[in-house]
Parts: sequence; structure tokens; C-alpha cells
Amino acid sequence: MNLDLNDKTALVTASTGGIGLEIARSLAAEGATVIVNGRTQASVDTAIQSIRQDVSDAKLNELVADNGTPDGCQTTITKFAEVDILINNLGIYEAVGFLTRPTSPGNGCST
Repeated sequence: MNLDLNDKTALVTASTGGIGLEIARSLAAEGATVIVNGRTQASVDTAIQSIRQDVSDAKLNELVADNGTPDGCQTTITKFAEVDILINNLGIYEAVGFLTRPTSPGNGCST
């Protein structure tokens, strides 16, 4: 597939494992510059190494930030103020009823 992403920058939050890592790998294979995001330097380094095994010429940037927190969001915005593609793979889960609305908006970037 050719998505013509050569001049695009993509931020994939929580991209050090699972679906996020595979999205980052796919975008890198399509030529995008991918910002690999995780909460620790070790997890980001491991993810970048994994992507490079499959996409040797991948254009990758690292971002160590917990985007589930205000400080992490500020780090992300400061380091990468503009992106062309945002994949918000980050999720915070808690058991709630389907029709139950949270009483607070949370602590992440959406506030």
C-alpha cells in the first residue's frame, strides 16, 4: 500500500507495545516520520529497535511522556507542537456502567 506519507509526521501515543506499536510500525513503513511515545526511556528504546528490525530506514523520534497526566501532555506539546497525524492510542480504563457518566473530566490531555 502507498499512502504517500513521506512528508508527514505522526504521533502515536502509547506506541511502545500492542496496537500502538503496530500502528507506529505501519506508519513508518509508509514513510511517515513517527514519534514513538511511551512512559519510560527503556520502553521507547525497545519499541524503536523493534520497528527498525522491520523498517530499517524508518524515520523515528522518541517521546518519553505519560500523556495521561498534565505534565506529560505539556512535555508532548513542548517537544512536538505540530504533527500531521495524531493516533490517540492512549486509554485509561475503569469499570463503569454503559450509561454511567464520569463525574470528572479526568486528568489527561483532553481537559
